[in-house]
Amino acid sequence: MEGEPIRLLRDDVWEIYNLRSNSWRKLDLDLPRAHYGWVGVYVYMNGVCHWYQDEFERKGYLVSFDLSNEVFSTTPLPLYMNDSSFDPVFFMRYLMVFNDHIALISNYVEMTTFHISIFCELGVKESWTKLFIIGHLPCIEHPIGKGKNGDLFFRRKDGELVRFNLSTGMIDELGLKGEFGCCQIVNYEESSLSIGQMSD
Repeated sequence: MEGEPIRLLRDDVWEIYNLRSNSWRKLDLDLPRAHYGWVGVYVYMNGVCHWYQDEFERKGYLVSFDLSNEVFSTTPLPLYMNDSSFDPVFFMRYLMVFNDHIALISNYVEMTTFHISIFCELGVKESWTKLFIIGHLPCIEHPIGKGKNGDLFFRRKDGELVRFNLSTGMIDELGLKGEFGCCQIVNYEESSLSIGQMSD
């Protein structure tokens, strides 16, 4: 294609894939969708998919979709992150699982202080609890995940990945680089289920 890409408008279609029947099923739901597709927008825990949604009025909320009953709910974000005076272009949010809770890490672009909050009850704005305010973390760009021992992992502005220890406040370099918006820390757990061998 030459020139500027053409943006096409389309209706959102939500489908669920069933591993047992090897088939897709369309959902008759009008689910709010996230505006962005990079790491930190979506997170899964205990059979529920979560993502955050920014409304045009600059109000944000968490969308939670329960896979067992195919019902979704929304939870307004904490009050300090729903101030109509903030500019969403310069305000970043990242979701992750933190101590068996859904956690939201937020910061303003170019600021090196990060706010970590968790929520306990779906649909209840007041159930958000701010756990930590960490900073000053120089040259840190955005979080990419949490380790099993409680360490947080970040990507620096130069692309280097670092580990932040919440107990000591120390930062360790990992000797690895990651792409913006694409790198993520995932905790691996062995399963007793057999995947089976694949044949040629």
